[in-house]
Amino acid sequence: MCTNRETRRRSRVVQVFPSVRSLERLVGTVMGEQDEEWAASRYFSEEKMAEPCNSSLSPEPAAPEEQEKAKEMARKATGASLELADRMEAA
Repeated sequence: MCTNRETRRRSRVVQVFPSVRSLERLVGTVMGEQDEEWAASRYFSEEKMAEPCNSSLSPEPAAPEEQEKAKEMARKATGASLELADRMEAA
């Protein structure tokens, strides 16, 4: 089920919501149904999901230079995201 499509379909029946809470209940119900649907399906077998945990190979830790490089990249990405959010809010 496409969540947006189902919400739209159900809201057309109501047409005018008496309050914000009633709209929140409708969306919550649709999302709850979607969660139940997803919880009932399994995309990987339990054996496949357990493989990484059973592996005797442990990854080697990254070198300190690589860790610093990754941290700097994360700082830049976070800064850019915050800057974009500020510009969107100002618009």
